[in-house]
Amino acid sequence: MKTKTSKKIFIFIIRIICAVIILKSFIFPVNSVDYTENDKPGEFQKKYIALTFDDGPHPIYTAPILDILNEKKITATFFVAGFRAEIHPNLLKRMKILNCEIGNHTYSHADLSAYVKNGISFEIEKCNEAVYNATGEYPVIYRPPFGKISKENEKRISTNMNMRKILWTIDSSDWNTKNKDKVIKNVLKNAENGSIVLMHDFYDSTLKALPEIIDSLLESGFEFKTVSELLNILEN
Repeated sequence: MKTKTSKKIFIFIIRIICAVIILKSFIFPVNSVDYTENDKPGEFQKKYIALTFDDGPHPIYTAPILDILNEKKITATFFVAGFRAEIHPNLLKRMKILNCEIGNHTYSHADLSAYVKNGISFEIEKCNEAVYNATGEYPVIYRPPFGKISKENEKRISTNMNMRKILWTIDSSDWNTKNKDKVIKNVLKNAENGSIVLMHDFYDSTLKALPEIIDSLLESGFEFKTVSELLNILEN
């Protein structure tokens, strides 16, 4: 009698366990993944980066750089020297067609840490005019050559010309190494969300390094923006 009762109890317990397992599989499917807002892939973990090119437009290197950007379907920002923009306006027009941003890099690549008021006005305004004549738009950002500018001149440009200074967070050192592999390494090892990369559309090493830099960053989940687009995302 006791044996039969124990057997019935055992069978009853087994049935309860099975029922719980079946019920749990309906409520919590095995293949479901519970993402939080911070770790949901593709939607909340976007990384943005801006490529920038100084000193151009160059008669040899700027056009193939634009070809690469067009092929990869990404945008970048070009800080142009005004006197070169006057010589190669068609390159600026193509930058605009490709939705790249054009910034002011002074007219003659001047050291803005040393210029006085009249010199600053000439360097910035004449470069602005060169960009406008080529594209129909005035720059809203500028990058001081060598990254140098006095506080007084920075305030003058911001107040009188309503332009924002842009520096960089990653120096590719393409101006220094002239070595494709070193340029690639300098960019990739330092890339993070919000990075602004300094390069120059002036060197063969930059041109050769660019496709691998872009492909590697895309594979790492980065989305390319112009500088103004990047700042708008980070600040809003």
